[in-house]
Parts: sequence; C-alpha cells; structure tokens
Amino acid sequence: MKPRLIWVAAIILVAAIGGLVWFAVDKSRVCPAIGNAAPIELKIASTPSRVQACFGDGCTPRPVQQQTDGRWLIPQEPPYLSAGQSASPPSVVAKVRVVVKEAGKRQRDSVFDIPAIPGAPDTTGAQCPGPIQYLPVEVP
Repeated sequence: MKPRLIWVAAIILVAAIGGLVWFAVDKSRVCPAIGNAAPIELKIASTPSRVQACFGDGCTPRPVQQQTDGRWLIPQEPPYLSAGQSASPPSVVAKVRVVVKEAGKRQRDSVFDIPAIPGAPDTTGAQCPGPIQYLPVEVP
C-alpha cells in the first residue's frame, strides 16, 4: 500500500472509533441534585408555646409561626437557611434543628433528619429523577 493510503485509512479508523465512543457514552447519566423549595412541615406531638427552627445542625434557630390551619411550616429561605445554602435553585436540605418550648416545661433542642422520597423521573429521556418530595418531620 502507498503511505498516503495508509494515512487516510488510519484517519478514517480513528474518526470511526471516536464517533462510536461519542455515541456510546451516555451523557444523560449525570444528574444534578434537585431540591424542592416547598416549606418543610413539622408535626409536633405537643402543644408548644414557642417553636424555633433552622436548616442544618450548627445553625441559629429563628421563630416559626403556626399557620392558620394549625401546621408548622419552615420556609426554605433566609433566615432559616444557613449561609452555604441557597433558596434559588433550591438546595437539598437534609436536617432541621427544632427548638420547642412548652408552657411550664423545659425547652427541647433537637436536630432531625428530614425524610424525603425521590421525585418521579422526568420525561426528557435523561433518566434523571424529579425534585425531591419532603415528608413531614415528626417532633416528639
């Protein structure tokens, strides 16, 4: 064979292998962590006189107001988020610190894991899960 023909064949072979590798690598397997900006609900077993909360275990709890329907909701926004967390795009929050004061009793200060279930996969073909769905945090 002529040297020129060998070089052309080598270039075609390299391009063909590169093309196969390019299409064989599934780029959709890298999925971002998708948070959910919905407030986190606290299910408090007692009737507290005061509730404070924040996201994380080394954070500074802030007052939480009880909703008109009786629920305790913590918005995922400052001042409840720590400095390293972002409200936009939503962070994936994993822990909540809750301080509960009941009339005539000692104050309770605890850190709880936030239960969550992964969202349904999106339909774009990327096979990435949808946003996380947070479940209520049970506070004894």
